Amino acid sequence: HTHLFSSLPPPFAIGFKALCSSLLGSPPEDPDDSSHEILVQQYDPGDYPEIWRQFEVLGQIERYENHVLSTCTGEWGKLMLEELRSWMTDNVAPMLHGAGSCFDSHINKTLCDLRCIFDIIIDFPDSMGALQDLRYCVQRIDQRANLVRALRKSKAKRLLHPGTDTRLILQHYVATIKCLRIVDPPGVVLQANLVGDDDSGDTLVDESEPVQPLQQPELEDYGDPNWEPEPIDAGPEYRTNKPSDVISTLVSIYDSKDFFAKELQDLLAQRLLAISDAGERVERERRNIEILKICFGESALQLCEVMLKDMTDSKRINVHVESQKASAVHPTIISRHFWPALESSDMVLPGQFQQLQDEYAREFHVFKPDKKLKWLPHLGTAHLEIKLEDRTLEVDVPPLEAAFIELFSRKNTWSLDELIKAVGSVTRSAVIKALSTWVDHGVLKEEPENTFILLERAEEGGVAREYRPVPTAEEAPPLMTPQDQQAEQMRMYWKFIEGMLTNLGTLPMDRIQTTLKSAPGYDRTVDQLSAFTEAARREGLVVVRDGMWRLNK
Repeated sequence: HTHLFSSLPPPFAIGFKALCSSLLGSPPEDPDDSSHEILVQQYDPGDYPEIWRQFEVLGQIERYENHVLSTCTGEWGKLMLEELRSWMTDNVAPMLHGAGSCFDSHINKTLCDLRCIFDIIIDFPDSMGALQDLRYCVQRIDQRANLVRALRKSKAKRLLHPGTDTRLILQHYVATIKCLRIVDPPGVVLQANLVGDDDSGDTLVDESEPVQPLQQPELEDYGDPNWEPEPIDAGPEYRTNKPSDVISTLVSIYDSKDFFAKELQDLLAQRLLAISDAGERVERERRNIEILKICFGESALQLCEVMLKDMTDSKRINVHVESQKASAVHPTIISRHFWPALESSDMVLPGQFQQLQDEYAREFHVFKPDKKLKWLPHLGTAHLEIKLEDRTLEVDVPPLEAAFIELFSRKNTWSLDELIKAVGSVTRSAVIKALSTWVDHGVLKEEPENTFILLERAEEGGVAREYRPVPTAEEAPPLMTPQDQQAEQMRMYWKFIEGMLTNLGTLPMDRIQTTLKSAPGYDRTVDQLSAFTEAARREGLVVVRDGMWRLNK
């Protein structure tokens, strides 16, 4: 019959199963309908017992699968396995004359195929019933490989896209780890699913549940009465997975912990710089770092320790400056060599803001004479009380918005170009966005185009939106991209290059590279140096002819 089925069109199998189901199904409710009895009489089981037995199995398989599809599809929160067994015992087994015991493995396989693991993970923890069903099915039948393939295929199709937010990807990975620990406690499915998945994102997710101390493998209890041997389908690289924390499992995706440690430093920097008042939140970050040291080691998180120390020192310095002279400025003072590179800005704060910065810098220099402050005026938050003729506003805004409203204290009308020139090097889009904040809340009005007027009195009939403070204190400060960091570091070596070309005239690229290797910390390749010198050529700093570089005088 194998050759017969292969030579027939695909719809034949569907129709044949339907025929078997109609022959072996329950008698019709209408007693006058004799078609069922006639069909059964025409196919006497005694004539062809083996063929008839196959008909029975095919028909009941079709019937069972239809029942599973109708009752279990989308039911992730309810245990269905025992209910299906009971239904089969009552409705299917009596029709098979002793062959019903062979259907138990088919029950497990059908239910395992129906339980879409990706959707179950999305619904976690509301899908505990489906997870318990899968756990039992995986133990009874060999479906681990199919489970891994189905999950990877669904992830590639529905999750791992360039436009997907990194936080959503990692939240899904966290849920995947928790779900697969329930389905497959030995960890074979989890390890097979995570190995090779390098698309899990560039940052750690701030989960709602607190960080828990990590387990230490060296303290493993070899007398564990619940010990189980390694599964037979585990790969050679498999290690018996004791229950561990989610972070350790995510880190195990990568061959090196350096990737996660670097991203952890960047994330910590963003979170610390978003804190307006160093207090309980800093201590919470400190506790988390202490726990993470167990996973990453002391040396990998030394920079995090420096960042946390800077937060404590900043609070102490602010208290000292405040004791010498009342100040409205409370900066976070960071050790720039130990923090991730932050985007710099040539923005200039006008009026009283610049004066407040200068006064703080003088007091700081008295307290720390060996240190010098370099302000990042585009970062932070300003709490302003704006007094107009008919109203007073208290707002928390970014420095650029504060700079613009300070300019309007000098005169009531400014053009867009005048405002850009007054605050220094700021992009036009950033200026328009900042001015829109004040326009939306009825403080400024654009009239005519690209000209802004201060509204000392609210316009009659004008409805200003209720002001909601801009959540700048929670926004991540902009970090420099790796490309920008490399370019910034190469600018440090420009003085060396300029000195060489001044003293030695024209030089080939390999000679410049050889000489630069004597500079402290220089580790760039010839290609990186070539890209930098080409950028300098476009800026008119150097010229090249026949591979020889010289200064553009």
